[in-house]
Amino acid sequence: MPMIPQARKLPSQARSRHAVAAILEAAARILERDGYAGLTTNKAAELAGVGIGSLYQYFPNKQALVAALHRRHGEETLGTVREALRLSAGLPWPAQLEQLVSACLRLHLAAPGLHRVLEREWPQFDAPPADNPLDAALLDCVAEWLAGGGLPVERAPRLLRMADSLIHGLALDGAPDEAELTRCVAAALTAYLALPWQGPEIST
Repeated sequence: MPMIPQARKLPSQARSRHAVAAILEAAARILERDGYAGLTTNKAAELAGVGIGSLYQYFPNKQALVAALHRRHGEETLGTVREALRLSAGLPWPAQLEQLVSACLRLHLAAPGLHRVLEREWPQFDAPPADNPLDAALLDCVAEWLAGGGLPVERAPRLLRMADSLIHGLALDGAPDEAELTRCVAAALTAYLALPWQGPEIST
């Protein structure tokens, strides 16, 4: 696996954090509109309203921007999952799962061009699950939800893999119907969780 490009430093003050957030949002908008080939550090700096020198303080090249957007997406996904579970607390687990799928689909459908770059063109710029604290936190969150619903916690890794594959595989092509996609993905994941438990599963 190639080395993941890293930011030069992390912003420590509110002003610098705001500048980095603006740079990443600008890069995301360019990727959504023009794809990876259309992204340059100069374009990102101009759209963000910062000097190119300010961008280079944090990001040495556009590959580092893409890697940072992978991390931002991980943070957004974790936040989306936590919020969906909070809002659906008290519902039967299939209804919770459907709301969870719906929230995650909305996240991806809001910027499909960006996510095509992240998930299909440059997935190698995302840290692998074994080394990614955001993935570990997401796994813990889902495992806790399964335990609360009386479902096998051991199914959390495969459930996440299935959800990731289905959402990315279906949401990033064409102009999908969000409601129909939600029903399809939720039904597949519900069917998996409803299977009789027969002991430990191998994480794939």
